[in-house]
Amino acid sequence: MNLSLLAGALGGLVAFALAIPSIVLEIKDRGRVKDLPLVVDVRTVFGKKLNARETFAAALLLHVVIGFAFGAMYALFALRGWLFVTHAPFSFLSLVVYAVGAFLVLGLVVFPALGMGLFARKEGKRAWLELLLSMLVNGVGLWLLMRWMAGA
Repeated sequence: MNLSLLAGALGGLVAFALAIPSIVLEIKDRGRVKDLPLVVDVRTVFGKKLNARETFAAALLLHVVIGFAFGAMYALFALRGWLFVTHAPFSFLSLVVYAVGAFLVLGLVVFPALGMGLFARKEGKRAWLELLLSMLVNGVGLWLLMRWMAGA
């Protein structure tokens, strides 16, 4: 369980680091940003339309929560031996395969459940691409941090 929390914290840290360009752009343009880079804009929550500040806050929160869940679930999968595609926990390939799987789960299950449509299409035409890139970069970042923490 401790490894899952550590991996979750690392995943949240990577997600936050990925959101830095969005944060800088949001501060620089004072809320007038139309499309945040690498962060899926959350313009509506359960049918309620959000203003610019709420959109930014919700997008950042969702991004970091997804990053935390990404890391925590990866560690759980690795420890339980559920990485049936690669059978190599904590390897680069296993994290890439896991990232693609996380992309599919988020796009097909989580975002539609939040009312954002398949692959968050209601939030923007390129939201699916932002989601895919975010998951892949999050996977690479998590892999690098785990290697660094292990001293390898």
